Amino acid sequence: MKKNLIVGLLIFMLAIPSFITSAEHTGTVKSTINLDDDVPIWNVGDSWTFAISEFSVDYTYEDLNIVMNGKIDDFKWTVSDTSGSSYIVDVSGKVTASFEAAFPLGGNVLNVNGDIKPTLNKITGTIVFTKSNLEIEDFNAAIKGIANVQIHPIPIKLPLPIKISANADLSTVFPLFSFPLHVLKFWSMPDIDIAMHTSFGGIFGLIKIPITFNTHYSWTPFAFSILVKESVTVPAGTYDAWRIQSIIGDYFEYYYAPVVGNLVKIDVNMPRGGIQGELIDTNYS
Repeated sequence: MKKNLIVGLLIFMLAIPSFITSAEHTGTVKSTINLDDDVPIWNVGDSWTFAISEFSVDYTYEDLNIVMNGKIDDFKWTVSDTSGSSYIVDVSGKVTASFEAAFPLGGNVLNVNGDIKPTLNKITGTIVFTKSNLEIEDFNAAIKGIANVQIHPIPIKLPLPIKISANADLSTVFPLFSFPLHVLKFWSMPDIDIAMHTSFGGIFGLIKIPITFNTHYSWTPFAFSILVKESVTVPAGTYDAWRIQSIIGDYFEYYYAPVVGNLVKIDVNMPRGGIQGELIDTNYS
């Protein structure tokens, strides 16, 4: 199930994503020395902008196969609602990617490849976090715009409408963190059943009936640890950050900076995909 696991995470990152803080980019060191750091408080208007320098997906579900490689610029998270027990966070970004896909269509297979340019597309979505521990309760995302698409056997690429949307139902919350954070903190990812509902609208504008598929899979449990707080430099500045990593394998490594109230760096490397990103700006204080 690892390939399904990484697809869920990557769609999350695309749709939502991955984290950070503003205060104009001065390159100055922002430091905290606390031995324990509790869950931050977010307010409406708080925002973090990330640069996803690289992401990759190699996804197979029954007769469907999708391979995509690219990056996301100006991947911005903005807190839009804090009135209930959860934070509602709107996400947006500009995607650059190349892709290949094989869609089952009747008794045949539709093979396509193409390019997504940031000037012609946008990512929008929403992530819901618990206030108590910044656990992910829900997320959805969509890529909409124009892609240069070649549909085989047509020999040339055509500018065609594209809409890829994804929504997830989680059986339980998804704990990126376990507050308070401190040295020698350990926690485990619980068993999580995830239902992904993904739609390719109108097959690039030519076939008017969207291809929609649903997948159900269990998150493979991981154990996470914090062994050290260290200085991390990203485009937004230099921060004292907790290094959080998977105990088995080099699958997950990400950095949480208390002064930013969010992640500042993430590096995920799974057998069927990966993602790397850094904080470039934030207004969190």
